[in-house]
Amino acid sequence: MGKAPLSALRLDPENPRIPETHRTKDTAELATLLEMGFEAYTVAQSIVELGFFNAEPLIVIPSPDEAGAWIVVEGNRRLTALIGLAYPEIRAGFATPDRWEVLATKRSISADMVVPIVIHESRATTHAEIARVHVVGKLGWRPFMQARYIAARVAEGRTLQEVADLIGIPRSKAADLYRDQAVLTQAAKLGLETSQVESAFSLLTVAMGSTKIRNHVGAPLGSQTVLGKDPVPADKAEELREVIQWVFGDEEHESRISDSRQISQLGNVIASEVGLAALREGKTLEEAKQRIQEKGLDPLKALTLKLNAAKNSLYAASSDVAEFAMDLDVQNLVDDIESLVGSIRSTLDDVEAESGQSIDD
Repeated sequence: MGKAPLSALRLDPENPRIPETHRTKDTAELATLLEMGFEAYTVAQSIVELGFFNAEPLIVIPSPDEAGAWIVVEGNRRLTALIGLAYPEIRAGFATPDRWEVLATKRSISADMVVPIVIHESRATTHAEIARVHVVGKLGWRPFMQARYIAARVAEGRTLQEVADLIGIPRSKAADLYRDQAVLTQAAKLGLETSQVESAFSLLTVAMGSTKIRNHVGAPLGSQTVLGKDPVPADKAEELREVIQWVFGDEEHESRISDSRQISQLGNVIASEVGLAALREGKTLEEAKQRIQEKGLDPLKALTLKLNAAKNSLYAASSDVAEFAMDLDVQNLVDDIESLVGSIRSTLDDVEAESGQSIDD
């Protein structure tokens, strides 16, 4: 572990918290973005009251543009807090500069302040340490940031298994997050408004966990996603557009759901020809559900038949699994089944939470 003056530390323009459209090397602009959206003021309050903890050093790499300068790849909120306290001209551009001015009078922080750092030679050597902090650790990134981080590592040439091992999460979770960001990226390439999707990315992860919604847009299971390729077929672009509109809304249309617990209901409606037609006519989710009921459709019997058939098939296959446990195709099929069961369980949990009643009751 080493030390560096605050004046030699630079915010990271590649920080996953910063949207692609706002990437810049300008410290003042980056600090303003991080202060506005990621509670740097709360961190600054802690620093003023308790000081900067030497036991929590910033992780840095050498700046490729400035000799003697360091890019902080882990600890950007803390660096933003220090910058806001030390530089009057930068905090003047913050959304609420007055409270920063008051806070800055309570502890003297200057550009000469010495900050503890851990030096890495390159960004690549920091990945495991940073990911374990933010993906599985106490300073968790939101799902969108996790997904972008995973996609960035895959773009560098790593496999999903390597990324999963790197950050300490199951491969199935890494695969699902990779697929979800790929769906978002494809939507943006199609010209769809995705700013709301980015800010509420967890809704997209829930939607892609719904087999019926996934089938509607032609998206694969995470385990079957082809790296580097669009997950939604070109002939399903319109279906992707309407799902994003129904889940997130846009400037002209309200969302058809009020929270994530209704996504399973939306999936049921989309899977019904009657319900889908109602949604496309502009009906609300409740109106579409009513249309289905009025048609006298009874999907419960069909569902129980399908589930029983699946259970019986799995039971019959279970006796042969041990013999072929090392077969790659068998392992991939089990991954797919695990993903499907997880998706079904998520739907059951959503319905139970929405009803406030245990499904077993």
